[in-house]
Amino acid sequence: MAENFIVYRKIIFDSDDYAQTLLLRHEVLRRPWGKSIAEDDLSGERDDLIYGAFDGLSLVGMAILQDRGEPYDKLRFMAVNEDYRGQRIGATIAKELESRARRASKKGIRLAARTSVIPFYEKLGYVIDGERFIPDHIPVEHIHMVLDF
Repeated sequence: MAENFIVYRKIIFDSDDYAQTLLLRHEVLRRPWGKSIAEDDLSGERDDLIYGAFDGLSLVGMAILQDRGEPYDKLRFMAVNEDYRGQRIGATIAKELESRARRASKKGIRLAARTSVIPFYEKLGYVIDGERFIPDHIPVEHIHMVLDF
């Protein structure tokens, strides 16, 4: 079998590619805990930078960079298809979003990570910023992390 050739690109809100983000987020971030991405209010994503990794036409990884006019952008909804983990897809997506935040003269990026993926973000330079918590929308322990530029 040939090695996967992954293409990275911006995803347009409400496009067919965006529909794939909903499926990926549901499978990776909600279904394992009996939740649905349909329960989330995603209306603000129209203004966000949605960035994805594609194997052919199939979305295999994605994340969102949210800019609400504050000094720090927010990284949200990082998700990589289980079959594609360990190929640096998540790291590549994060680095691109960090680059875009730097070009926008942001001070850094903040995120809320599941505690199970703290090591992934620490390898990228993020540090813990606060105490562990369980958000209202999913019963999984999280922690705030930050990357200062």
